[in-house]
Amino acid sequence: MATMTILEAEHILNIIIKEVQNTSHRHHPVSALEGYDICQIETAAKLRIANEFLACALRSLPEERFAEGVKIWGGAAGIVMLTFVSDDQVDEIGADPVFGLDPATMAYKDKRFGSLETAPSFANYCKSVGAKDPLYWQKIYTRIGLEYTVESPRGNQPVFF
Repeated sequence: MATMTILEAEHILNIIIKEVQNTSHRHHPVSALEGYDICQIETAAKLRIANEFLACALRSLPEERFAEGVKIWGGAAGIVMLTFVSDDQVDEIGADPVFGLDPATMAYKDKRFGSLETAPSFANYCKSVGAKDPLYWQKIYTRIGLEYTVESPRGNQPVFF
């Protein structure tokens, strides 16, 4: 079982943000992802969603603020699936996305991705655990399928950078 720190999750999401803003090619090169795969990207997005839930609760921000974050980060993997291609195809019109659907089977190229929980469902799970649960982060890590280690966040406090 793998694990991921909040800092690593933020690093992954920052890579995506930076590359998506790069408009020098039609598509984005998969090498820009620094070896991270679609499932790691989805995990990073879920850790961001979980952290934003706690931050919103701590600051008594409205539900709409959290829902906006869920939409943004829940779409990160989709953007990667649609726009990241092999480096030699970044300027081709009909480039084949590395993480997208296999045209022959119409199934995800990475079979693990199809079985992952959706961002809205995961957000509902965060809400059901609640910001006051002292085992919040442990439950989040378990839900995502990550090993909960000494480097994992503790308790129910958001991680600020």
